[in-house]
Amino acid sequence: MAKLIGPGFIALQVRDLEASRRFYTEHLGLTSAPQSPPDAVVFDTQPIPFAIRRPLVDLALVNQLGWGLSLWLSSDDADGLHERLVGAGVPILLPPANGPFGRFFSFRDPDGYAITVHTARQANPRTSLDPSAGHLTLINTFTVEPDRADELLKLLSRATEETMRHLPGFISANLHLSGDRRHIANYAQWRSREDYDAMLKNPEAQTHMREAAAIAQSFMPVLYELREAHAAGSER
Repeated sequence: MAKLIGPGFIALQVRDLEASRRFYTEHLGLTSAPQSPPDAVVFDTQPIPFAIRRPLVDLALVNQLGWGLSLWLSSDDADGLHERLVGAGVPILLPPANGPFGRFFSFRDPDGYAITVHTARQANPRTSLDPSAGHLTLINTFTVEPDRADELLKLLSRATEETMRHLPGFISANLHLSGDRRHIANYAQWRSREDYDAMLKNPEAQTHMREAAAIAQSFMPVLYELREAHAAGSER
């Protein structure tokens, strides 16, 4: 039976094509595709082409363009883009928050369309031991009473799911429990020291860290730079 596969093209009808082109390229960082149809600008977006075009209807007859439409665009850093739009005076409808697709916020474009931007997640993210990547490694070792080890593990897992993985620069986290259940090691990777320092200032992250400190007897976070990685059957 014939069926839909999914969205193949998205376009917004705009009042001033050139003004909207400048907005989406200068403020949002999009680039125009090499070719566009007449009366339209197609942007080089993946995996679905996004475009703006001159109207096919009288937009003046509509009180609110895009009413009932939910349009989400992915970004490499929703928080950073939000900060840039605020500086440019773009109307913000929703401030940055954690959502089902990661960090997100909403703004209104020059024609009044409500656009939501979210930080794109990596597909099936995994810890990668690649010295050339330049990632910052955090190994935080907690000492805990054995009968509270599961409690601390659940807290650290919840903190990662609810907060850490939504923050800019987070790559991965892995929790390890020692055989005697007295130690838990959190092996985490961040894109840069700046991203890690920003996480330390995040109020939600600070709350989770205080909760973990209340359960653990002690903890020792140490930052590392990966220099070499070896694996069986592989060349350095």
